[in-house]
Amino acid sequence: MMAVETVFLLPGQGGYTPGLFAGDDSPEVAEVLGTVDRIAAEFGRGGVSHLLRQPDAPSAADLVRADSFALQLAVFAAAVGSFRIAERQETPDVVVGHSMGEIAALTVTGAFTPADGARLVCHRSEALLAHCPSDGGMVALELPAARAAHLVGAVADRGLAVAVSNAPRQTVVSGPDEAVKVVARLAEALGVQATRLNAPFPFHSPMLAVAAHAFGETITGIRQHPLRAAVYSPVAGGYVQDDTDLKALLVRQLTTSVGFMAAVRELHADGARRFVECGRAGLSGLVRRTVPEVDTTGTARAARSAGGAAPVGTPTESAPPASAPVAAPAPPVLDELRELYASALGYPVEVITGDADLEADLGIDSLKRAEMLGKVSARFGLGESAVDGRFVAQPTLADLADLITEVRGSVPAAEAAPVTATEAAPDPVGVLDELRELYASALGYPVEVITGDADLEADLGIDSLKRAEMLGKVSARFGLGESAVDGRFVAQPTLADLADLITAVRPSAR
Repeated sequence: MMAVETVFLLPGQGGYTPGLFAGDDSPEVAEVLGTVDRIAAEFGRGGVSHLLRQPDAPSAADLVRADSFALQLAVFAAAVGSFRIAERQETPDVVVGHSMGEIAALTVTGAFTPADGARLVCHRSEALLAHCPSDGGMVALELPAARAAHLVGAVADRGLAVAVSNAPRQTVVSGPDEAVKVVARLAEALGVQATRLNAPFPFHSPMLAVAAHAFGETITGIRQHPLRAAVYSPVAGGYVQDDTDLKALLVRQLTTSVGFMAAVRELHADGARRFVECGRAGLSGLVRRTVPEVDTTGTARAARSAGGAAPVGTPTESAPPASAPVAAPAPPVLDELRELYASALGYPVEVITGDADLEADLGIDSLKRAEMLGKVSARFGLGESAVDGRFVAQPTLADLADLITEVRGSVPAAEAAPVTATEAAPDPVGVLDELRELYASALGYPVEVITGDADLEADLGIDSLKRAEMLGKVSARFGLGESAVDGRFVAQPTLADLADLITAVRPSAR
């Protein structure tokens, strides 16, 4: 048995974050991005550096719809670049790739050159685009894999499969869209949380058999090299060796389930007590849900120790290695946030960890984030402080808690004071005028352009994230407090509709 202490985790789907490398001008990251862009050009595609350099780049959800090829290549570049950042501070004993992250894991450990690693991703993406049925999907269930398998068996669709076992109570099912929807309905009928994943293809299911064959046909000329470090494959269920046909493994991976939970448990049994997530996809949270008393850190955010939210390292500052993780008490703000989100989402509070990614781990889309921002603003009395965009952009509750702590002391008391029920009900025409001025100021439009019946998305280009920001401004302006967080405010298509709703609820605002 080999000695294992530190494990590096490389994410797959979910590993892309817009602007992940913004401000990082290191030669290691620049080399990775340059190589990936060069290989993209070989395939007649544009580069992806801008996606990882610019914080306002398209989101993963946007790329799923518009350019899944670029998304897959960005996921690869993010994992390899984040590995380069992590290895500035330490050398892993074992590298593990989650799902498509296995291509990155095999690349950083020398089995494939960086250029060939990128080529593998490009060939894989082309095969999926050409041969994957368009009606597939994935759903995450808060169930053990064995119970999720019972639901799959009940649906009895040959294309449906347990795709990923992530943690003791998180399993992903993949397959035909209608079958996936039935699984989700069955789960919800049983009181089980089911979250539809923002995945471009039904990965790790029989639906990808034709694409997998095509992928294998196109990569025969890519050369495999000796490994420079140990790699554990959650698909193979063990360590790979120099005589392992790694290209065949990557082909098989498209249709085979990922045993991430089993990998973490075996590595923990081998002695691993430190897991470093190279990027930001929520793998650290899955590790802590799977094995006790481990130290988890990340390269893309202030790392959190297993027992609380104490920083133990950042991507730009070197932290001395600790012989044992020190559990620090979670900040009161973080505790409140965890309880608030657990109540709203229907999760047990222990599931809502500080570094769980709000979108990737908890399934909170931008509309739900808008609702939750209203609740957060009301709970912490943030008023106008919560509408500058930073609150919407925070990826985890730990990050959100840090920001609330930073700004909370500067919020004027009067700013968050709600309108009382004894105040006169507003005139809807006056409310609409105020809304037009508010939106015109925020968007930089002349006020006459902001008409009451202009569609907020189609006519004014206000996407769901911007709508979340504006909801905070509206709540603060009209003293709506908790009244603005039931989802109706986010759903109104025009300012006239929004004005009518404000008029209806404002007398009872708390």
